[in-house]
Amino acid sequence: MADQKDAQIYEIVTEKLFDEYINSPLVINKLLLVHIELEQISVCKIVNEGLLAINRDPEFMQQLAVCRLNADHFYDLLNAQHVNAAPTILFYHRTKIIDRVDGFNQSELLKKIKSNINKLGVVQTTEINADSDSQIISAETRIKQLLDSSPTILFMKGTPASPQCGFSRQACHLLDEHKIKYDYFDVLADQHVREQLKKYSNWNTYPQLYVGGELIGGLDIMKQMIENGDFEVKLQEKKVQEKDKDMRKHLESLINRAHLMLFIKGTPEIPRCGFTKELLDLLAKANITGYKTFDILEDENVRTKLKEYSSWQTYPQIYVNGQFIGGLDILKQMSEEGTLVQTLTGKQGTEV
Repeated sequence: MADQKDAQIYEIVTEKLFDEYINSPLVINKLLLVHIELEQISVCKIVNEGLLAINRDPEFMQQLAVCRLNADHFYDLLNAQHVNAAPTILFYHRTKIIDRVDGFNQSELLKKIKSNINKLGVVQTTEINADSDSQIISAETRIKQLLDSSPTILFMKGTPASPQCGFSRQACHLLDEHKIKYDYFDVLADQHVREQLKKYSNWNTYPQLYVGGELIGGLDIMKQMIENGDFEVKLQEKKVQEKDKDMRKHLESLINRAHLMLFIKGTPEIPRCGFTKELLDLLAKANITGYKTFDILEDENVRTKLKEYSSWQTYPQIYVNGQFIGGLDILKQMSEEGTLVQTLTGKQGTEV
């Protein structure tokens, strides 16, 4: 995004885009700092501020690249690198992890940055322009990446500080006047995006405003929707959708924590309902171990939303490899049929 050039902390939302990013000429020869963060953890914001200050330091100019990944969206990477907490900063060079800092330790971070730059011999480079970057990441992929990275984004000519056409200037003024937070992208900085976005949106002029990845329209439609209140309604709808989307991702991360995942009331040590105790006894009798549990009494949102996700209104709930198996009655039936061990562990055999 255009404002990324100012912030210089690149938020990446999918593993595919991360793979493309670390292989791009923009970063492959630099020391890349990857901040594994969780938005709800306040110290992660402090780490981002520290990384931003470091990246702006003339001592490290053009020698570093910095990006941030939401831990909830990168389960495979975190599992492969044994990242167990946020914040964690992974050091990459030429697509390989060479170092890391776990937790928030500014002095250790600086020490390791200097040490790795000296050891690797990273030198200052000239930033590659936006057109060259678009040749690495296709324009359509870039557009989707931009739309995914911001809840409200204005594709305009120029920047809010220096708009290059009257319509873009009016659009920025309108959004600022109504205190609407937005990101922006300068379409004059990338010809590929500028031309492809017209086809993507079936809208041939700029500016173009998007909310939650959906095209709102140009300046006239923006004015109309803001004045009659429809724009605020749209923003609230998208916030609800994003909240539901984030909760779904959270549930999927919980469901995939282990090959066999149990959502129960209480813990294996202290079950809080008869059905949970009966389930645990059933697994113990079948000699099934190695599972993980989640106490749904500790999180009202998870308890409510998981019922919607699974279309199953009671607990406990059992998942194998991220797939919903059922509740206690289903497992009791499997036990009677002699299929419990194979279904839950993938191993042939019957309960003992």
